[in-house]
Amino acid sequence: MLRDFFDDRMLLRFLRARKFDVNASYQMILACIKFRVEFQGVGVDAITFDSCKREATSGKSFIHGTDNTGRPIVIVRPRLHDPALTDPSESERYIIFMMEHCRKTLPPNMEQVTLIFDMTGVSKKNMDLKTTKYMVTVLQNYYPESLGAVLVYNSTWIVSAVWKVVKPWLDQVTAAKVVFVDDKAIKTYIGDNNLLSEYGGSDKFVFQPDVYYQSSPVGIAQY
Repeated sequence: MLRDFFDDRMLLRFLRARKFDVNASYQMILACIKFRVEFQGVGVDAITFDSCKREATSGKSFIHGTDNTGRPIVIVRPRLHDPALTDPSESERYIIFMMEHCRKTLPPNMEQVTLIFDMTGVSKKNMDLKTTKYMVTVLQNYYPESLGAVLVYNSTWIVSAVWKVVKPWLDQVTAAKVVFVDDKAIKTYIGDNNLLSEYGGSDKFVFQPDVYYQSSPVGIAQY
């Protein structure tokens, strides 16, 4: 519901995003209301797990653990994304599904998440600039001030080339939060107990969709 979304913390985030320009913030909020009401003809609140089940169970992204500041960690694995095999409409629903998932699982005193873009095994077939631009637009315009840090792990020359295209889409504040990390550098952001073993930590967590969604603070039944 709109009233639940636009609480005091969210309104403050819109103000910060527009450097406390009240009129600009107001216009941004109006655009967000329009987006939430009109999304795919049914509205954001109508998105369900079943409406993006293929994407949600793919393992291409999930929330697990916290960083050194207490921010929830969202792990994104682009190697599991193939735009040639993905329904663009479902992909858009899934992006919003994850945004809402993150929003609803944030602790009361926390407003931001840390993203890990795990670029292990990424190749040209996984590159999807259209979806990437959509995700950037949604984050910046409809979920402002949501990112604490973006850790690009195990980057390759392909990723570096894509970053040159993507960086101009980001405002300067967001772009400054993007950091390229290796096994050593990532540990300055995330403690050993919260870092998956595949990144050099001691957390043995493995994404299993049935277990993950049923045990999540925001389970399938609540979508």
